[in-house]
This record gives sequence, C-alpha cells and structure tokens, in this order.
Amino acid sequence: MKQKFHLISLLLLVFLAVGLVAPATPVNAQAAKYHFVMISHIGTNDPNELWLTFAIADFQKRYPDVKIDYQATTTSNIEDLVSLAKQVIATKPDGIAIPILATDPLDSVLRDAVTKQGIPVVAFNVKDGRAADKRIPYLAYVGGDELQVGIQMGNELLAAAKAGTIPAPKAAVCADWDPSHQGLTARCKGFGDTLAAANIKSEVLTISQTQADAQTTMESYLQGHTDVNVIFAVTAGSAPWMWHAANDLKLNPDVGKGLTVLSVDESPVTLEGVKQGHLLATHSQGFYLQGYVPFELLYWNKQLGYKPFTDVLTGPIIIDKSNIDSWIPFTKNIFGATYDKLAQGQWQ
Repeated sequence: MKQKFHLISLLLLVFLAVGLVAPATPVNAQAAKYHFVMISHIGTNDPNELWLTFAIADFQKRYPDVKIDYQATTTSNIEDLVSLAKQVIATKPDGIAIPILATDPLDSVLRDAVTKQGIPVVAFNVKDGRAADKRIPYLAYVGGDELQVGIQMGNELLAAAKAGTIPAPKAAVCADWDPSHQGLTARCKGFGDTLAAANIKSEVLTISQTQADAQTTMESYLQGHTDVNVIFAVTAGSAPWMWHAANDLKLNPDVGKGLTVLSVDESPVTLEGVKQGHLLATHSQGFYLQGYVPFELLYWNKQLGYKPFTDVLTGPIIIDKSNIDSWIPFTKNIFGATYDKLAQGQWQ
C-alpha cells in the first residue's frame, strides 16, 4: 500500500518534538560542551545539502552547548567517504553521523571508532543492512527505507497505469549513477521486484554522474530496448537527464503521453518535474529529520547515557500530483531563492 502522510501533521510532529526538548537559545550563547560531526556524501553540488544544514542550524539553536561540523565529499564515491571518515575520526569528535554507503569499506573504520576510541556513531541516510549482531555497532539508523522507496515507486507506477493515468508499463529501466551506493541499489531492487511480481521486466542501467555521458548512455539503451517505456531515476539530479534522453528520441516522456519517468527526493528539480508533468512521482526521505535526529540521539547518549531501542525511519513519503502543491512551498521555505535557481532550465 502506498505510504502517504498528511504534510501538516508531519510538520506538527516534527516541530512539536523538537520544541519540547529545550527552549530555543542563540547559538554560541555558551561554550560548546560537545563537538559532533556529520560526515556526508551530500556536498555543495547536491541541493539536498540545504535540508541537512538547515536542520543542523535548528538543532544548534536549541542545544547551544553543541558544536556541529558538516563535512562532505564532492561525489558519492565510497573511497572519498572512507578517507574523510578517517580524517574526522582522527580529530576525536564526541560523536559522528555518517551514511553507510557501502558496508565493507566502512566497517573496520567505524567499528574501531566505536569500540576502541569510544566515539558514538549514528548512521543516517543509508544503513548497514545486516542483522543487528553483525552490523557496524552504531547507536541507531535515522533515514528512509530505501528498499521501500523502490517498492512504493513501483506501486505508484502500477496504480497510475491501472487508473489509466499513464500507458501500461511494458518494460522498465532503473538508472543508477553509483552502483557502489547500497541505498541506490536497494531502490532499484525494490522497484524491479515490484514490477516483476506484475510480470513486467526491469533492468538496472549504470549511468554517469555527468549529464552528457548519462544522456548518451540512456539514449543508446532506449534505442536498443524499444519495449522500455518506464525510467526510474534513483537520484534527483539525474531525473531531468533521463527525461531529456527520452525526449531527444521523441518518446514523449511526459505523464500520460508516452514513456513514464519517476525519480526521488524533495529536491527543487524533482518537485518541479512533478508539477510540470514531466515526472509521475518523486518522494521524500525526511531530510530535515535526518539532519536533526542523529544529533539528538548523540546528545542524549553523551549527556544521559541513552541508547536507542530501534532505528528511526523517516520515509518514504510519496510525492505526486495529489500533494505537490503542499511540498513546493514547504521546500521553498528551506531553500529560499535558491529553489528557483536550482530548478530553472532543468526541464527545458
């Protein structure tokens, strides 16, 4: 069943929760007692960074005795993330939040930080998918269920086809620009498994993280797979690239006309794609909560000895034509004038 939440209810829960913890106090009103670091693969080239840094700024207003540094790589390259993690750990912060992009490369680094150096870790955005007794010993995971992202997007596609909103899917391709990113892999798997259960073939295509190469790859694929009439772009930035690839081939990639495109995240690019009828749907993984809750867990752990009993799932929330007019102003409140700059020209 497609997961949807009332936007206003979600916001009330978020802000009531953070509002009850501590009164808002200006940053730097007192000396920092704890130094936390968010190590991220979401850098300045990714608009989703604004969600995380906005949430971190909110947290520091309410917890003036905490200093948080946001350090990110420029791409989702796992080697760069491991290198950055080692550099941060060497500074001995009081706590770390980090996405588990790939389990094996990060395991020994983070396990050593936790068990030998006593640095608490919270995973965010991407989890270690192994059983609790096998996974990296972090306090908890805060983020979306990436397998469910693919499943819910598959269900959205099938429901739209059943309603006659889009042409019946014949075959699909999942466009993934980083196969080493296990969250993206999970999105493709959930999507493919859901379509397979409906007897619809789906394949994964590795594309580049640069627009020209990605479009060329997709165009070549579509020319060789003429039965494909669905593209799932599992990163927000690649969504307009995939649309342009199909549009260049005159496959009518707008909702209800020909080839159907779906993507991810509450990014200005994908939100405008839904609003303008280029994308059937996108989703939210609760980026604000991913930027705020990890540090609350770290703070409570350091200050109160708290150890979470469960992970904190923040998504997915499906965004389509039924709720897009709520998500755009909500997102503009975070991005400000940057919203229009990021979306401008992407779909032209």
